[in-house]
Amino acid sequence: MSKWLIYNKKDNYEKLNNEKRLSNIQKLILANRDITDENAINSFIDSSVDNMYDPYLLKDMDKAVEAVFNAMMQGKLIRIIGDYDADGVSATSILMKGLGAFYDQVSYSIPDRVDDGYGLSVSLVDRCIEDGVELIVTCDNGIAAFEACEYAMKNNIDVVVTDHHQVIYENGAEMLPNAKAIVNPSQESCHYPFKKICGAVVAYKLIYALYMKYGDDFSVSRDRILELLEFAAIGTIADMMDLVDENRIIVIEGLKRLNKTRNLGMIELLRQLNWADREVDVYTIGFIIGPTINATGRLYTAKLATELFLDNDLESLREYARELIDLNTERKDMTKNSLNHSVSKIIDEKLYENDIIILYNNEVHESICGLVAGRVKDIFNKPTIVLTDSIKDDQVFLKGSGRSIEAYDMHANLSELNSYFVAFGGHKMACGLTMRFEDLDDFISTVNKRSNLTDDDFLKIVNIDAALNFKMINFSLIQDIEILKPYGKGFEKPRFASKNVIINNIGLIGKNRNVLKMQLSQADIVIDAISFNPERIIEQLEKKFKIDDVTSSFGKILYKSMDIVFTMSINSFNGRNSIQLVIEEIR
Repeated sequence: MSKWLIYNKKDNYEKLNNEKRLSNIQKLILANRDITDENAINSFIDSSVDNMYDPYLLKDMDKAVEAVFNAMMQGKLIRIIGDYDADGVSATSILMKGLGAFYDQVSYSIPDRVDDGYGLSVSLVDRCIEDGVELIVTCDNGIAAFEACEYAMKNNIDVVVTDHHQVIYENGAEMLPNAKAIVNPSQESCHYPFKKICGAVVAYKLIYALYMKYGDDFSVSRDRILELLEFAAIGTIADMMDLVDENRIIVIEGLKRLNKTRNLGMIELLRQLNWADREVDVYTIGFIIGPTINATGRLYTAKLATELFLDNDLESLREYARELIDLNTERKDMTKNSLNHSVSKIIDEKLYENDIIILYNNEVHESICGLVAGRVKDIFNKPTIVLTDSIKDDQVFLKGSGRSIEAYDMHANLSELNSYFVAFGGHKMACGLTMRFEDLDDFISTVNKRSNLTDDDFLKIVNIDAALNFKMINFSLIQDIEILKPYGKGFEKPRFASKNVIINNIGLIGKNRNVLKMQLSQADIVIDAISFNPERIIEQLEKKFKIDDVTSSFGKILYKSMDIVFTMSINSFNGRNSIQLVIEEIR
């Protein structure tokens, strides 16, 4: 069940009222997304790389640059410690390519998800000691690596932390690792103008700051550094960063470069994904490239994806790309099977009756707990944590991930229960945790007792930008909406609603009959509509019109009226443009 809400942000709209560079619909869309700050507005109007923020506005950036420069001048071996997701792989690729433009004594290591765990660890520092490394630069991790950073510094290895994850607090005080420099916009004392950047962008900022100060001395061109924006864009989208403010510039400029990429590994990956002749956009990264990169870190080693972007041997690149795609296919099958089994357990054990669904399922591979938790959360619209067995130091622990809904700040609520955790981290909408098996029942009980959620919190909220009748829909309106692209996380494509729409025609189309096509009318205006989620719309049609199997009797609902929520697009077919609605909800 869902709740339709039309935004009502008149105060925001008033703030934009005198902005002559925006149309009325553009002002409405920005106002509804609380975008009224001049810098944020400018990122929509002028997305030039020249409008990105100065990297030296990040706390400790000057210290980080000097630590890297001094290491290069002294011929020290630098090691990058990355992470095993798409953001971490992108960040590692940026640092390897970026530092490689200045210096050749650079290596990298990405922890194994199961053997090493997340981020910089004592075991990884031991490898650095063995290899004679004298400077570690972390990316997309490090802010919580207290023991490892201390261990490195005691063994005469300097550490520069670049990260974006939330800082850990203890008794209300910020806890920071012992490092030469900590570059992370999440720090309280960091006054960077826009804090919602991913690990790859923080890494990019370090390279750009190094270029600003020493680029001329090393004959490094700006274009060579700007090429790295394609990886910053991948990290931003794959790590679900909000596509507002500086992130818009990074994504827009990164997509430009991705569509003309000179990276041989990326070219080969796109070729094998059958995407070589198609535009790379937010969807491509979010649903094709990102999951393919992530699969290698979940099931094998993220070094495979990193090597794809760093290597130049064509034969090796073909093999890397093929392995990545095969691993992603395996990951999809694992996720589907684990989800089906998990949903069955949740129903059998009536876990859906709890405010917070906490499922222990030892048949879920620990690398896909987050994916399964996210899908379960979508099905039941309840905060969900999925836990499975994990062996560390010959001990069996429970390890898993959580995904949340807007009404429940998962990180804040669970942070208050630190005594249950062997390890814990995350943010408002997601978390990762490790705990002892014997604490599970008490943990489930305590979390649910403290939830403070109400029935209304579990309703799916459908936010609507405006109510439109069909007379108001035209090409000009849609073009104004298209100008504000890209849409994505944190800047969702505008949704509209229309009441009393008549169903003139309806049917399933496509090779697998997996697309619902409709012809709708209101007054004398007829518009084509489509749905790529036919199961949901058909279920809503059956509920509304009280028909058991609407697909076998579409005729029974012809010329009946309904209310719809939709987005809009321009459909081009055989050289003819037409307006098309994409239906998301009906009632």
